[in-house]
Order: sequence, then structure tokens, then C-alpha cells
Amino acid sequence: MKFNRGKKREKTHFMMAAVVHGILIGVAGVLLFFFILNAAEKRTIAEEKELPKSSALQKVKNTSSESKFYAMQYGVYSSEQAANDFLAGHPELVNVAIVPAGKQYYLWGGIDHREKNIKKIVNKDSFIKPFALSGASCDEQGLKMLPQMLRADNLSKLNFNNSKKSTVLPMNWNTNVKAVTKGSKELESVKLQLLAHYAAQNDCLNIKF
Repeated sequence: MKFNRGKKREKTHFMMAAVVHGILIGVAGVLLFFFILNAAEKRTIAEEKELPKSSALQKVKNTSSESKFYAMQYGVYSSEQAANDFLAGHPELVNVAIVPAGKQYYLWGGIDHREKNIKKIVNKDSFIKPFALSGASCDEQGLKMLPQMLRADNLSKLNFNNSKKSTVLPMNWNTNVKAVTKGSKELESVKLQLLAHYAAQNDCLNIKF
């Protein structure tokens, strides 16, 4: 009888140990769950804090994204010399400029971001040429902004001499605007001359068709 009681006590101790072990495992599991949940919440908060920075970065990228324009085109040549030779034989095309794009040289008589404005000046010897302009590859901030600056609705918006705003401009912008407007007061022609000048000096300005 004593032997049986001893076996019962051992069995009871074993069961109690199993229960305690089970409780400990359960507590450990709950603690692990809360630890994982807490870590996930911290990660979510951190991601949300970074979101404004990402949005700001995207805004900067959009600012220097390409802009769509329309050109009044007379022709295209494979060399700058050939384009100059053509203009030399047509002195009436005094406001036509040579615009380099890729390995070609385009003869344009005006540009604007509004197609209707180019339609008004197209003649029997020219046609409308759509193109996209981007300064995203340029290191100079002023050149990055050139596509947006050429979307000005009137000549006064191209002149920053008396502007109170702190605006980053392409090199010698105000001087070039003053010089170009002496030759023409037509907005489409002024924009063209500015584009031709900066495109010839800066390969980072990308013109795509």
C-alpha cells in the first residue's frame, strides 16, 4: 500500500510539473507575441515619419520633370554647318534659330507650350513639331528649371531683374533675356532664342521627340 501511495505522489508531482511547464510556455508565448507586435508598431511609425521626406523628394523630381512644347520647324540637318549654310541663303529667316537635339540640327522659328500659339505663326514653308524638354540631367539648378521657365505666358514673366522672389536662374539669364528681346518682342521667338542658346552650351538639356 505504501508503494502505491508513493507512485501516486510521483504521478501528482509529474502532473503539477507539467502544468507549471505549460503555464510558463504560455506566458513566454504571450510575451513573444507582444514583443513582435510592439516591434511592428515601431516600424510602422518610423515608416510614417519617413513618408513626408519621400513626398518632398518626389515633389523635387516632378519640378524638374520634362515639359511638352511645340516648335515651328523649317527643316533639319545632320551638321551645324549645313544648317548655317541654309540660313545664309535665306536672309528673310532672320528669327530662325538652330537648335541641337541628339545628332541633328533643327531650324525652328518659334516655340511654345501651347500648340494654338504655334499654329498662329506657322506658314507654308514650316510645320508644327512637338517635342519634350527636360533639364533633369543638369547639375546646375537653374538649368533644371529651364523647361518650367520657358512656359511663361508673357515676356514680363521671363524677366527677373526686378523680382523680389529668390529664384535660381540659368547663368546670365537676365542679360540674355534683355539681349534677345531687343531683336524681337514675340514671345515664341524669344523663348526659341533662349532655348537655342542654352541647348547649344549645355548637353544636359534633353530634347526628345
